[in-house]
Amino acid sequence: MELFVKRAPQQVVGAMRETVTNMIGTLPPQFFTVTITTVAENLAQVMYSVMMTGYMFRNAQYRLELQESLQQVALPDVQDKKDIPDYAPGTQKNVSGEVIRWNNVSGPESVDAKKYIELLEAEVEELNRQVGRQSSNAQNELLEYLKSLEPRNLKDLTSSAGEDVVFAMNTFIKRLLAVSDPDQMKTSVTETSAPELAKLLYWLMVVGYSIRNIEVRYDMERVLGTPPKVAELPPGENV
Repeated sequence: MELFVKRAPQQVVGAMRETVTNMIGTLPPQFFTVTITTVAENLAQVMYSVMMTGYMFRNAQYRLELQESLQQVALPDVQDKKDIPDYAPGTQKNVSGEVIRWNNVSGPESVDAKKYIELLEAEVEELNRQVGRQSSNAQNELLEYLKSLEPRNLKDLTSSAGEDVVFAMNTFIKRLLAVSDPDQMKTSVTETSAPELAKLLYWLMVVGYSIRNIEVRYDMERVLGTPPKVAELPPGENV
């Protein structure tokens, strides 16, 4: 999980954390001890759902990246690079004279041209900092994209999962539960704390995300006719 957090886009990491938090709850563990008890069959369904959510996040990220690439290609080149002057902050000081600006209290006032340029540069720098803060506090782009999709389009993000993907997910679940008999699945009781379950669900989401990475890589290797490489899971190298 630590490796995944370092490599994956922050919007993906944030989307996964928010999803798990919404599932488990937000009670602080230092003040509340929450225990979840269920049968293996229900836990298996949650595990499968979470892994498929991770798979869906990767597909949604692919689409977002494609849309951004197409938008950049479609943008017109308004100005030739050779026509754009290279200016650096603090270098536009080879001026003399005064600038008249309006003061809401005293009316027009004179300001030295060099001083006025310094004021403008400081104002631009502060505006850039504000824009940066707003961007960091903005809503998660990946989650907003998923919310904007119609149910039919949302389903398309998981419908691409082939038999190998479903088999891999079910294999993970059986190994984790150590129960495969259908009758035992309905009666075998599992008990865990909320923090431990949250870690497990987050990890399974990472596994689902990584399975989609591996699936794409294997498909590319089949098309190109190159021998498959040993997969690293989770999180696998970025494709």
